[in-house]
Amino acid sequence: MAKTELIDSHVSVKQCTRAVHALHAYALKKQKDQEETELLPSNEQHVWLQITVKRMHPEHKIKPFKIPLKHALIDPRVTSVCLITKDPQREYKDLLESHKIKFISRVVGITKLKGKFKSYEARRMLLKENGMFLADERVIPLLPTLLGKKWFDAKKQPIPVCLTRKDLKGELERAIESSYMHQNRGTCTSVKIGLLSHTPEKILDNMKISLPAIVNNIKGNWDNIQSLHIKTNSSISLPIWTCELGSATGGRWDGMIQSKDAPEESKSDEDSDSNDIDMDSEEDVPEVPVSKGKSKGTKKPLNEIVTKSVTPKEVKQKRSTEAAEKKKVKIVKGGPAKSAKGALIGKKPGRP
Repeated sequence: MAKTELIDSHVSVKQCTRAVHALHAYALKKQKDQEETELLPSNEQHVWLQITVKRMHPEHKIKPFKIPLKHALIDPRVTSVCLITKDPQREYKDLLESHKIKFISRVVGITKLKGKFKSYEARRMLLKENGMFLADERVIPLLPTLLGKKWFDAKKQPIPVCLTRKDLKGELERAIESSYMHQNRGTCTSVKIGLLSHTPEKILDNMKISLPAIVNNIKGNWDNIQSLHIKTNSSISLPIWTCELGSATGGRWDGMIQSKDAPEESKSDEDSDSNDIDMDSEEDVPEVPVSKGKSKGTKKPLNEIVTKSVTPKEVKQKRSTEAAEKKKVKIVKGGPAKSAKGALIGKKPGRP
């Protein structure tokens, strides 16, 4: 029997091939139907690899993980690439010219981003005109506030690059040819691995190269991965790999179920506690004296005692009543109260 070919010793190549061909055929058919009814052409559809993990990542990282691809998603000859740099902007334009880099369409400095592209309309036009954004890694923490959430909604977050390297051209080329995984705090992460304009074979090649790199950047690696799916921007997801649903090593509930000894111990403790005081039987219930009015020594079983919650308003009212009673007692003991002039309070004038 022929041995099954696996990607990273886990995912079946046969299952991936079937899923990619089925998804590609469905998406092309749906796109063709839309072109017949819609006047404006739709945007380029991406093929996404969806990773579901068992345990969430505790940290949210701004800088994404670089994922290598065999077939690039961006062609600088067709799609414009924008580079966001530190100030002064002219210095980095001259740097690109000295390295003979011609695939960067536009260079924007931080000062220009705060001034010319401060308005919402200007930023929206900048987002629409460029298909990919690269940024100096030293200014990445400033960009979420300056750019706004539209960049993240459009999945065009600026990719960090190092502009101080000697091989600057190679650094920028590798950044354009790669895909990126943005780590979030949820259990589901999606990574672009292809375009709908790619053939199924190209998408499969990208999956074979990108999957090991994606798994290496997930905390726990394969032990923390629950399932893998592929999908387009608007399609349903097709499964290509799922972990076992048992509690064995690598299974869905591995490490999340208590051992058999622990429940027995806890159960025995509960039984011993329940044997000490049985609330249902009145014979073993100790009697507690409870004061009821003026009578003393009235006893009630413990299971008949009901705790009553007292509101702050009732506490305040009770305190004011007690203070008024104390004041009456003082007046009775000390005789009638006198005013500042010595007259008795409450005595009508003209009477002896």
